Amino acid sequence: MKLLLIATVFLSVTANAQIDISKPVPVTTGGIITTSVLPGEDDIKLKKNLRWKMTGNRYVTGGLFFLAGLAKGFNETIQYNYNGFESIFPKANDQWFYPTLSFRNKYKDGDPAKGPRFPLSTSVFVMFTDQYHLNNFIQRASMTTAIVIKVGEGKKPLKHYLLDVIYYSFCHQVGFATIYYPIKARN
Repeated sequence: MKLLLIATVFLSVTANAQIDISKPVPVTTGGIITTSVLPGEDDIKLKKNLRWKMTGNRYVTGGLFFLAGLAKGFNETIQYNYNGFESIFPKANDQWFYPTLSFRNKYKDGDPAKGPRFPLSTSVFVMFTDQYHLNNFIQRASMTTAIVIKVGEGKKPLKHYLLDVIYYSFCHQVGFATIYYPIKARN
């Protein structure tokens, strides 16, 4: 009985594991595609996407990091170089732009003891109360969006991630410098 059972299992396994060797079977290993027709016959082809290059996706995500840098630079400007900001925009509403005054916009009558000005004005909707918090929202939203877009790209070689760090840091810093240094120079 045991011999009959072993023979049946062996025959069912071999019957289900038949391979059609008339068609090549592509096998991918670490960026190299090998096409095997018969055992021992391998044609090696390199994938074309192993180089880091600018794509439409990197333009969009780089632009989002640039926008995040602009928002951060604008925040640093109004917080630490408000005189330079006022010299360029003399009619700007201090109650909206100047963080020393504008933080009170989220409270009833500008008094923290009276509570929030409107529901969730001190938490979720704080970005609608003054420029400082709006800039923080823009910075975080654009960076988060860029990161979500990048995560959807799929796995890449390590050097791509290192080059992405350099590229996105550059985009952020250029955005920051675009707004911060010209206004700081007028302080």
